[in-house]
Amino acid sequence: MTQTNVQDLFLELVAIPSNSGQEQEIMTYIQTFFKQIGASVQLSKQQSGLVATIPATNEALEQAPVIAFSAHLDTATSQVPPEVIIANGYVETANRAILGADDKSGVAAMLAAADALAKSAEPHGQVEFIFTTKEEEGLTGAKLFDLDLVDAAYGYCLDAPGAVGGMIRTSKTHLQLDFWIEVSVPHEKSAIQIARDAMKKIRQNFTLDTGVIWQVYHFGGEVLENGNEKVTILSEFSADFPLENCLPFVEQIKQIFIETGVTYKADVQDVTHMSYHHFSLPETSHICKVASIAMQELGIPQRALQLEGGTDANVFNDRGIPFLVLAAGFENPHTTSERIAVTELEKLVKLLLEIIKITPN
Repeated sequence: MTQTNVQDLFLELVAIPSNSGQEQEIMTYIQTFFKQIGASVQLSKQQSGLVATIPATNEALEQAPVIAFSAHLDTATSQVPPEVIIANGYVETANRAILGADDKSGVAAMLAAADALAKSAEPHGQVEFIFTTKEEEGLTGAKLFDLDLVDAAYGYCLDAPGAVGGMIRTSKTHLQLDFWIEVSVPHEKSAIQIARDAMKKIRQNFTLDTGVIWQVYHFGGEVLENGNEKVTILSEFSADFPLENCLPFVEQIKQIFIETGVTYKADVQDVTHMSYHHFSLPETSHICKVASIAMQELGIPQRALQLEGGTDANVFNDRGIPFLVLAAGFENPHTTSERIAVTELEKLVKLLLEIIKITPN
């Protein structure tokens, strides 16, 4: 697979608008692509994505582990289409638009690798290419994806920023905690004062040593039609351990809000949403060893990465298929400065093909 081929694929993908919830055109492109190279494609339910399969090259290799690669088709919302340029070896935009390399670099690399497999006589096991939708909207596509369509024993999610060679083996548990405090007027304390009292108590109970982070990203008050005061507190909770170990902390936060409300005779309501689950893949696990060996063979420097946000790998790991997150080469995601080096696209394709090559061994 040449540098020009994967570059051309990437440029074609970037030219297709695919904001979250608007991925139909790019899904059609993917279906047509795999049809042209003779691979089967199955659509998942509720427009959550699709999976394309390239079978093993011979009967013996049908016994090799089936592996998967995944990338999401949607991009962060951009109000204007990108004006793409290639400058100093980087693909970037010339206008105030998001390029969409997150995650079209991963998509392009998967298409290029699939094309190379279809044209090569080199033996390999079965490979699946999973493309999800609405990743930027709470990993929705992966959560809805019909995993009955997937045979893979494990997989690689191509969705981390940075140079190819980066790997994410662990991820946090992340929850959304929303609170509403309402008081009638007049009242001994305003709803805002009550909320601040509760938040102060919570912060006194959490330190960085616990591995727990709780932060408020929206705090707003309003006067209702009945004259009551109401405060909305939207917050995020994250921790470096599984959900069951997080629940005592979550309950403690909720209890402090409730007790503060009782103290000041305020009505307190709350809703908890699960964003994504923690996962941890041992460095000695087979999935990590395969990626490590492939990088060594290609002379790609390896490094461990930490990512604050979630990826489809959080969902697939939670649903029973181990997925390791690999850096896809892009820089500055979700900004108008997003870019990717063409050499990183080529390197990512080579890495995928090397993983496929060594997996049966």
